[in-house]
Amino acid sequence: MNENQREITVEAAHEGQRIDAFLAQQLGVSRSRAQEILERTRVAGRVVKAKYAVKTGDVLEIEWVEAAPEKAPVVVTDEPMPPILWQDDAILVIDKPRGLTVHAGAGETGATLVDILRAHGVPLSGVGPHERAGIVHRLDKDTSGAMIVAKTDEAHWKLAADFEARQIEKIYFALCNGVPPTKGRIEAPIARSQSNRKKMAVSPEGRPSVTEYEVTQKWRKFAALRVHLLTGRTHQIRVHLQYIHHAIVGDAIYGGYHRSLEAAPNAQFKAAVEALDGQALHAQKLAFCHPISGEKLEIESPLPASIGRVLEALVE
Repeated sequence: MNENQREITVEAAHEGQRIDAFLAQQLGVSRSRAQEILERTRVAGRVVKAKYAVKTGDVLEIEWVEAAPEKAPVVVTDEPMPPILWQDDAILVIDKPRGLTVHAGAGETGATLVDILRAHGVPLSGVGPHERAGIVHRLDKDTSGAMIVAKTDEAHWKLAADFEARQIEKIYFALCNGVPPTKGRIEAPIARSQSNRKKMAVSPEGRPSVTEYEVTQKWRKFAALRVHLLTGRTHQIRVHLQYIHHAIVGDAIYGGYHRSLEAAPNAQFKAAVEALDGQALHAQKLAFCHPISGEKLEIESPLPASIGRVLEALVE
């Protein structure tokens, strides 16, 4: 396989999906761009039409040709560069602060992480649309922590495949309301909420989603969790913890904010939660193989001071 050839193997979760939609999803490109790529894609040695339904085990052989570059809008920002946890010529691992949006989306204003990286001269992969350049996974706006960014297309492709194959370990810290069983595994499909399109919800029509957790410290009405994210659905940890009735402290969207204020053990805790301005959820560790060298990397992000103040106030 030369440097312009790529392979994607279809997993059972995507059985029956139109191939153009599958390519768009896997490559992070528009449907029209996916249809262009499909013209240079073979399944079992033959070209298929956009309506072809992929089957488990199908191997898509793609002859990759770069699209004509889109002219990215110039965003002037003086926002500081997020702390860098690790970098080389292929990838960058940043410590994303709470309150920073990863990429542009509906209803979002202000500079995004992509804008800031561009403003600081960081090279970004060009696999997807310009507003998502370099983005192979994301963190919610109000979730902090370690996040990988691809600088080159080759790194982007390999990281995207590793995320899809669940070969990248993602460990989170979460402070939840109530005290769940010491260990647990939550398997509940997630889809967009039908009542509120800005939320996600557990639904039989959703995509398979798996979260594992372990209680690392507990108080009378709260618990600290080490969360292992096995799939990467939007808002997954937040939705799953709400589903088992242990919403994350400070999470206004999924019921954790008011519940934590009602259960506050003291005024200091209440003030710390109010100042948190988001959920007490932090991407604490990433363990993965470097997409180019294959080197095993384990990168950790320290808990932000805002979460630390909440924990300090948990004196009962």
